[in-house]
Amino acid sequence: MTKTELRLQLVQRQRRFEWQLARDEQTRAAAKYVRGKTHDLLNLVQIVKLANHELARRCGTAAEELIADMVRAADDATRELKELMELARPEELLVRGAPVGPAVDAAIATLRPILDLDVHLATPPDTATRLTTEELEHLLIGLALELLADQRVELTVRERMIERYPWIEIVRGTPANSALDAFERRAIEAIAHRAGGEVASSERRDGGEELVVALPVVGTV
Repeated sequence: MTKTELRLQLVQRQRRFEWQLARDEQTRAAAKYVRGKTHDLLNLVQIVKLANHELARRCGTAAEELIADMVRAADDATRELKELMELARPEELLVRGAPVGPAVDAAIATLRPILDLDVHLATPPDTATRLTTEELEHLLIGLALELLADQRVELTVRERMIERYPWIEIVRGTPANSALDAFERRAIEAIAHRAGGEVASSERRDGGEELVVALPVVGTV
């Protein structure tokens, strides 16, 4: 199989993962919307409960049966809305993911047959972020495949302190006037953001760009 065929096969694999990633992000957005609306509805139910107390005070036994029905309905609504909010709650951001080292090795093994690749791992291989092995591997492959031209790809994985906390930085140099795949960049940003990370770029002296994906390190449980 030629390099072009291997690259096309890898791009198709990336796209399948990225479409799944997009669906996951839509689900997260929907859950966030549900949480917000559920909170608003709970506030309205609380108003109904307060109104029931006032009605009981003013009406005495005349509206006792009606008030009892309203109290039961408000209690049922509160219980069901809290269950809905629990289902839509966000995932814990500090869950420890996979070690960085194996993910780097897997990405290298995948990319070496089709790219001139230079990867430097400057952090303990067992250091972990929130990302899974699959997410880390796709992130690294995406950084390489974002460069559309057939050129040398240099990646450095290093650890640094940011505001007294350890972070992993994955750095890729981008030669000047390089054509980039916008779809890959969006996927890179989506993967980084789900781990509480960020993506930033800066110009280099040679006219190129340095792209940095920063991911917070998650310690052992």
